[in-house]
Amino acid sequence: MVLGFNLLGLLLLFFPPLLYALIMYLSSPYKSLSLKKSISFLIGGMFSVILLRVMFFIFPLWDMSHILDPFYQQFWVTAPKEEIAKCIMFFIVYKSLEIKNTHPIAYMFYFGMIGLGFATIENIQYISYYGFEVLQARTFGAVFVHMICGMLLGYWVGASKIKKSKFTLRTISSIYLSSRPKIKTILYLLAGLITAISFHGLWNYNIEVFNFIAKPNSILTLMVGFLACKLLSRDLINQYQKSTRNKIY
Repeated sequence: MVLGFNLLGLLLLFFPPLLYALIMYLSSPYKSLSLKKSISFLIGGMFSVILLRVMFFIFPLWDMSHILDPFYQQFWVTAPKEEIAKCIMFFIVYKSLEIKNTHPIAYMFYFGMIGLGFATIENIQYISYYGFEVLQARTFGAVFVHMICGMLLGYWVGASKIKKSKFTLRTISSIYLSSRPKIKTILYLLAGLITAISFHGLWNYNIEVFNFIAKPNSILTLMVGFLACKLLSRDLINQYQKSTRNKIY
């Protein structure tokens, strides 16, 4: 404790999100990301907490706190509200920065930054209620979850931006959507939201319901989430490379 500040607590609060962001940045294709824009999305994620409060005000009936069913609370209230708030904030920042012709992998990264920003402010709120002791669990749990949820949503948004050659289209749905980009964007965005909400809800539900076995379940959930993000990011890069290669030839 120095000058009334818990330096170790502050380090645990800010260092892990920045470390996670750095790892994500260094593992991305060269010049596919902008560090300056990344900071903007991180700050946007922090402000998405305010947007969440606005949603509580606009849709008061959505918060059915009197219903004690944890499945309903986590999958239909908590997870959807938080993921929708982060999604809206992403597009607010995206439009304000006037980003054009970006690599699809950037959507995964920037959505992950939104999640990290949200998790940082959420951790501050938890500290105000429970003290710095709560950071040990949240830093290596909730922060990862918000980042993973953002990347899962970002994958679908990034995938919707890839324009495939007619020679690579194999299904009726892909051929139909290729000529209707707006419908494709909406459907992919919904798929991304459902994926992020499902992962987020599963994490919260596990902690609330399974008590003494929540920790091993949480570790397994995080491992699956990280593996999924790794595979999806590789798939996104491969799809984009194939699409650009087909344009050349």
